[in-house]
Amino acid sequence: MHDSHSYRGLPVETNTDPKPPAVAVRPGKELEPSSPKGTRTFNPDRAIVSGERNLPTGLWDYEVNRAIDGFLPDSVTDGFALATHLGDTAVVAGLVVGFYWLGSADNWRRRGLVVAVAVAALTLNIGLKGVLDVQRPLYAARAAGDPLVFAPANYDGFSTPSGHAMGAAAVYGGLAALSDIGTRRRRALVAGGIIAAVAFSRVVIGVHYVGDVVLGVALGLGLVWVGHRLLIRGRRPVSLVLLLALAGAVLAAPLGSETHAAASIGTAAGGLAVWEFVRDRRPDPSGGAVLLCVLAVATALLAAVVADTLLAVDLVATVGGNSPLSGALRATLSIVAVGFVLALPIFAELLDDDPRARWLQRTLPFAVDTSDEQVGSGSD
Repeated sequence: MHDSHSYRGLPVETNTDPKPPAVAVRPGKELEPSSPKGTRTFNPDRAIVSGERNLPTGLWDYEVNRAIDGFLPDSVTDGFALATHLGDTAVVAGLVVGFYWLGSADNWRRRGLVVAVAVAALTLNIGLKGVLDVQRPLYAARAAGDPLVFAPANYDGFSTPSGHAMGAAAVYGGLAALSDIGTRRRRALVAGGIIAAVAFSRVVIGVHYVGDVVLGVALGLGLVWVGHRLLIRGRRPVSLVLLLALAGAVLAAPLGSETHAAASIGTAAGGLAVWEFVRDRRPDPSGGAVLLCVLAVATALLAAVVADTLLAVDLVATVGGNSPLSGALRATLSIVAVGFVLALPIFAELLDDDPRARWLQRTLPFAVDTSDEQVGSGSD
């Protein structure tokens, strides 16, 4: 049985069953009856996967989440609920793409390294989550009949390590280590503050344990350190970090990381292949040319939607589940996406002399000339 109530405006369900299922499911939605324990086979209505394991240590104890919520005033917890979005995929991906597309040619390999570190954080996080299969604290507490009333009613995905914490550490830490904006000390302070806020926010809102965020931050910063050391030593840092990402994704798949495995492998493999093609190009397009290229692609996609030609969307929704096509399509779309990101500066440079690109360059606040940046690039 489930009793529903609310806390701070969030719907909460109290599970009163003596032995609730290990996988939490949205109300009114059921798992496939034939699905054996430990698999990720769901009906088309799509259940929420929450993991099956609990780690009996102090760092993975939902009572810590409860104690923190009880100690902090509502205004502070509300602030952390907003701060957590600094680690959202859309936010960190936007920062990575913007840094890569709009940086100077002298910073080319450092820009590529930020992308590589972000891809590695994504693939390794997906792999570790699936292998470790740890249940989020909100579901563990609910299963024990003692729910975290401040946590959201449902929150998809596995718990360990925290994707927000790992992504924030990799991206903000990578930008602090590899960009030249401001002083090194200031970059480190800003990045450290954001990483700490994002990590702690995940504990405050009840979707991650303390151990999840500590591990996530350590792994994210570890990737930055590895990439930076390879850069200093001139050891093809971008290619090697992407190779690490691919190896992690491939090894994790047979160990139990079925969820998003195809997309993870496709992202790493596509990034490695496309980078090998573009790494010696050192394009230097204007900001206006980059924007014009993005607008052209966006317009083409919009026209395709209007013309009802994006049949692949329906195909993905139809095949779903265990169909072999589903994984292949996810991998293909991931390859296309990362390839588009890495190759766009090459094509944008061809539009530098286009009148529309020149108009955008004059009208919008792009830097007129960034070629005087003195940044070490390393060998790749």
